[in-house]
Amino acid sequence: MAGHILHVGKHAGQGQAMKLLNNFLSAAAMAASSEAIAFGLEQGLDLETMLEVLNVSTGRNTATSDKFPRRILTGSYDSGFQTALMAKDMGLYLDAVGDAGTADRIGRVLADLWQRADDALPRSDFTRIYDFVRSGS
Repeated sequence: MAGHILHVGKHAGQGQAMKLLNNFLSAAAMAASSEAIAFGLEQGLDLETMLEVLNVSTGRNTATSDKFPRRILTGSYDSGFQTALMAKDMGLYLDAVGDAGTADRIGRVLADLWQRADDALPRSDFTRIYDFVRSGS
């Protein structure tokens, strides 16, 4: 199930916390990259050129290095992870952050965005967030 098995802590729930924060960062990267790419396209920039520049710059992330080139640019949208699961994980992340009493400003915005994307694009691959963001929904 996992390529790398790492021990993340000694207490119950720490593995779940790690999963949630990882998916939060993945959700943030995918949504932010989608918005940035949509902006660039509106400015007349070429998608492949933007990805080339981003992937040798500080904006590089797994969305720009993997999801866009392999899933969005090709039109396959087949990462194997559903928008509904990302929306669920964002809700679980918010619950956990609320229980911990830590900052949730970005988390609240992301959770809402992913839920709206799931409502608009049921049963979609999570890379479809790009279509949702680009459409301005």
